[in-house]
Amino acid sequence: MHLDTSGDTLFFKRRVDGLDTLFVMQPDGRSAESPLALSATPGQLRFWAGPGGALAVAAPWPRAEGGLKFSVYATERVRALVSRGTGDINALLTDVPQISEFTPEPRPLPEPVFARLHGDVLAVPGMSPHAGAQGDQGPAVYVMDGRNATSFLVPLAFLDRHALPNTLVDQPGSNRRWLTVGDSNHLFVLEGPEMALAGDVVWPAEQQGLARVAFHPTAPEAWVTAVSSVFVVDRRSLRIMAEIAVEDELRWHRGQRAVAAAGSVVFSADGARAWVARPYSGDVVELDTRTRKRVARVPMAVDAHELVAGRDRIFAQGLRNGAISWFPLPV
Repeated sequence: MHLDTSGDTLFFKRRVDGLDTLFVMQPDGRSAESPLALSATPGQLRFWAGPGGALAVAAPWPRAEGGLKFSVYATERVRALVSRGTGDINALLTDVPQISEFTPEPRPLPEPVFARLHGDVLAVPGMSPHAGAQGDQGPAVYVMDGRNATSFLVPLAFLDRHALPNTLVDQPGSNRRWLTVGDSNHLFVLEGPEMALAGDVVWPAEQQGLARVAFHPTAPEAWVTAVSSVFVVDRRSLRIMAEIAVEDELRWHRGQRAVAAAGSVVFSADGARAWVARPYSGDVVELDTRTRKRVARVPMAVDAHELVAGRDRIFAQGLRNGAISWFPLPV
């Protein structure tokens, strides 16, 4: 999910009628009842947003013949169209620029894409034929650099060629990015435009799963969720400072323990509180970030998995059907 800078327009994806679909809605507007579809694919769709208002959509993801191709939206334009209450938003978005043909050598950004980026640098993980060997596709980062008006590809040579790079999260106030890889107990920290390997973070193997990374707004900490715990990592030394168990109930399926799957973490603006999604428990837990203790539980109508914090509420998206719900931020 992504909440734009206005705080009133939400972008999210869900699978509908066999298609992975990107939707946009304004929770306090007419689109709250019927979100508008921007893009759809029979495969998997991913989107990435920059602070300047650019939204890049790859469909399908993580690989496509010839490499990934992106459509680049301007969120402020989409927001204006949604506010107008138009039913068929794509009829008014016929000039969305696309970019493809990434290579390790920098290329000039197409002018329409450069105009949409507003100085953003979007770095997107995926697979590329330029990063593989013997015709295979390999893991790479696709970079759209709105500062230097170039696009290029960075092969991730330190990864096995079959490894799937999953998410790449910018560390605030630095030139570092944190890369999660498939179902793993391991993530990598990359530095600079060349994506040099600066270090890695490893947690216990029994917590191997799809990890998520969130950065504390006032402390030099990264919070990494993996299976049933949150690992608090010192982002300078990359050492684990604490483990917070958030899914401690045992669940069984056909005589075997079912693996939990803690979801996203979001923080209050002052960093005093954190909220962690627990889809299998059907709630969101509130933590005191100083004591690392649970202080509250918010029952949800959806099996909350993804979270995003707005000005006055926290939005949650369900794991199974992608439904959207929200609850107010404590005053």
